[in-house]
Amino acid sequence: MTQVKRSIAALLLAALAVLPGFGCKSTATTQANVVAAQAKPITLEYWGVFTDTDDMDVLIKGFQANHANIRINYRKFRPEEYEQKLLEAFAEDRGPDLFTVHNNNLGHYLTKLAPMPANIPFFVFMKQGSGLSEKVVVTQDTRPGLTLKQLRDKFVGVVESDVLAFATPTSTQKSIFALPFFVDSLALYYNHDLLAQNQITKPAADWEDLLTQAQKYTKPADVDERSKGITQAIVPFGTGTNVHRASDLLVTLMMQNGSAVTAPNGRVSFNSKVVNKDGSEQIPGVDALGYYLDFADPKQAAYTWNTEQGDALDAFAQGRVPYYFGYSYDASTIQARNPRLNFDINPILTPRDSTTKAVTANYWIEAVSKKSRNINEAWLFISEAATNKDPLAAFLKRTKRASALNELIQTQLEDPDVGVFAKQALTSRSWYHGKDGAAVDAIMTTMIEKAHNVILTPAENQDTAKLLEAAVGQAATQINDTL
Repeated sequence: MTQVKRSIAALLLAALAVLPGFGCKSTATTQANVVAAQAKPITLEYWGVFTDTDDMDVLIKGFQANHANIRINYRKFRPEEYEQKLLEAFAEDRGPDLFTVHNNNLGHYLTKLAPMPANIPFFVFMKQGSGLSEKVVVTQDTRPGLTLKQLRDKFVGVVESDVLAFATPTSTQKSIFALPFFVDSLALYYNHDLLAQNQITKPAADWEDLLTQAQKYTKPADVDERSKGITQAIVPFGTGTNVHRASDLLVTLMMQNGSAVTAPNGRVSFNSKVVNKDGSEQIPGVDALGYYLDFADPKQAAYTWNTEQGDALDAFAQGRVPYYFGYSYDASTIQARNPRLNFDINPILTPRDSTTKAVTANYWIEAVSKKSRNINEAWLFISEAATNKDPLAAFLKRTKRASALNELIQTQLEDPDVGVFAKQALTSRSWYHGKDGAAVDAIMTTMIEKAHNVILTPAENQDTAKLLEAAVGQAATQINDTL
């Protein structure tokens, strides 16, 4: 960063050479003097989580190469402290200029955000002349903000639903409140060696295939009493608290089963009925929950997981299960915990013969504080960093993340680290979490746990289907109450 700072200082000092007192004071010179005086050094405070400073520097340096008067201080926080630090800083009017927000949590911070301006002014530094007569001339230019059509054309589909919001209660058109540098989605991790040792020649190709393999692979602790435990499980699936992102897995099943998850007005609707072509009715969200729970129900052929199996990621990293559903960021954790693990990644499973490739997206977006004194400069960085292909491509390669920019997806499709996630970026989906994403996730996990407990300890003459329908309906109501 030292070299960048020196370059910035040199350019700014050179620009000051055109201030009054140097040469004749024509109208053009006076205007140039005013512009040069306005192009004072600016420092943006940028807070984030999960992206390391060295990685973010790739984007920052790419930006500063064209904007010599803007310096960016990036600070990474631990996930467990991030939100509290943000809220404390905003309460004391010392918050950052720009900061990272989870894609499901825009509503939580909306009152603290500044939308992308229609036009973003910035300064241009140009060298003129050579040798002793060389000088830097400062001019002013404008970068137009993105239109809705440009947002749709440039970014994968899921982005639109996560970054748009009404700026005021009376607004008739939504504004852009954030932009992403990448997207992430659920995929299937698999252990080559464990599958081979059990004569499974290919990883599961669809949900039906997984069910068949589960019956073959799973080994209960007691053949006659399956409820006593499992000595060999195929996949962490069917429970809540010990399956990573269990709510995302369940919502993925719901979407693939035909549930809209949310209505056009943003209200949760995964408890709604749909009418099939034959006139019959079903609740796709309830059916998806039932399928999910079967993998943790000792009475079902799919049974392969329970709460005694420990943490899902630990089980896969330790080589105890051949499958794990996770995001791209899990790969580095798995490799760090077990460098010798022979694993690979496939796309998320889908129903057999289905054309629905929906998968839950989970990523971060970059936003600007409305209390920033440098809103234009902060938005200038976000808009350029999110769309400037060369620095962004270098950032994505370094961080092993899938692009949110359509133009870079094609370049990642054959990448062994992110190819699967790049393909899925085009079909990934999210759903509105309202003003408290953490509360919504907790409601979903609690629903899974309660339904699981009901199945494990059924009451006499229990109608399980009705109980699952009630559980899904209650969760929908609770989530809608938080919106």
